Amino acid sequence: MGCEIPISKAEDTADLRCKRDEGQLLRGAYLDAFARLEMSVADRLAELGRKPKTGMAFGLRLEYLANARERFADPVKLDERIDAVKRLNDVRTDLVHSVLTVIVHYNGSRAIDYWFGFQNACQKDKMFRTMTIDDLRAITRETNKLAKQIRQQQLKATTPAAPASASA
Repeated sequence: MGCEIPISKAEDTADLRCKRDEGQLLRGAYLDAFARLEMSVADRLAELGRKPKTGMAFGLRLEYLANARERFADPVKLDERIDAVKRLNDVRTDLVHSVLTVIVHYNGSRAIDYWFGFQNACQKDKMFRTMTIDDLRAITRETNKLAKQIRQQQLKATTPAAPASASA
């Protein structure tokens, strides 16, 4: 009545280790991309003269940036980018606060598909997040793209101050 075909074979174990290693590398690449994004936001705030306090949560830094929207040439694009960053920050939170789980779909005794699972240890009531290798690669690309876009987002042109009068 039990499983007549052994599910765990030596080659499956080695393959699982490789998938886990690949998942860790992809998670690391995403976290590196997100660090670049955080640096882009911090640099932009410094450029705007709005220096957040050391240790300030990233969400508050995004609010600071949103509050400076009138200084940007295209504030609607800035709003869209900030919304995208907030969605990616939710993913980042899950990846940082989770143990990587490799989920395997078997056809008989042969593994045919893999996913990565992330259960946020800080938010147990939050739904288990599953991602494919392609999902992790895509969010890493998107995060790098957003970091570049925020860094290059055009500010409104400032009018130079009139020179002081030399009348006596």
